[in-house]
Amino acid sequence: MSPQKNGYYQGYNLEEPDSIYDKVIKRYKEEGIRILLKKIITYSIHRVKRFINTYSIYSIYRINYSTFNKYFNVNKKKYKYYLNTYNAIDNERVVEIPIALEFAKKHKSEKVLEIGNVLSHYVNFDHKIVDKYEIGKGVTNVDITEFNPPEKYNAIISISTIEHVGFDEQVKDPGKASKAIGKIINLLSENGEALITVPLGYNPEIDTIIKNEKTNLQFSQIYYLKRISRLNLWIETTMEDGLSRRYGVKYPHANSIAVIIISTS
Repeated sequence: MSPQKNGYYQGYNLEEPDSIYDKVIKRYKEEGIRILLKKIITYSIHRVKRFINTYSIYSIYRINYSTFNKYFNVNKKKYKYYLNTYNAIDNERVVEIPIALEFAKKHKSEKVLEIGNVLSHYVNFDHKIVDKYEIGKGVTNVDITEFNPPEKYNAIISISTIEHVGFDEQVKDPGKASKAIGKIINLLSENGEALITVPLGYNPEIDTIIKNEKTNLQFSQIYYLKRISRLNLWIETTMEDGLSRRYGVKYPHANSIAVIIISTS
């Protein structure tokens, strides 16, 4: 049995035929008291959180991320889980935001474009924002495929936005997500770099782009993360594994994401 088969830890599923007492004794013998207590606490939190409000849920996850599970890894680099009461508790934002913030920090003195107004809900830094629908301070409301500025950008960030292009619109436009990625490449300056995150198993066009080797020649690197627990823990995985997971199935929201790097250097 793989460590992630039943969610948070191996064998931690009350639907199994063994009694709770048998499971407790078995885990105590195999893993010791510390891991056993960790499992009991995290499972109890999961059962309780459905009955309490958003701030209380935030507090529970904060305990988890500050005490038990502080970090996740991408390409051998350690990131700290990010938590915020604004749409960053029980979804993929907890891993997307720290990756994006690290990318933005790397390019802080350069000309940065964000496609989809996400980061401004969490941090303030000087950058251009394009979002077709969301109205906000400093946000230019235009379809990314129709955005034609006179300048190029050293860095472009897009967090869980491209999968909506041409898909979550009144009139669906197959192929528009590919056009959006092409636009991102076109908007990059020489030696520019883009970071795009997308959920897998949501928009079939995105999944096809990921699988298409010829398309992937445009991508410098792609990393894949999958959610493995009720308390929203993530680990790096393979393309095949990531693409096998469906959006909203087993866990709410994305169950796997792709982290795409595009470089014009």
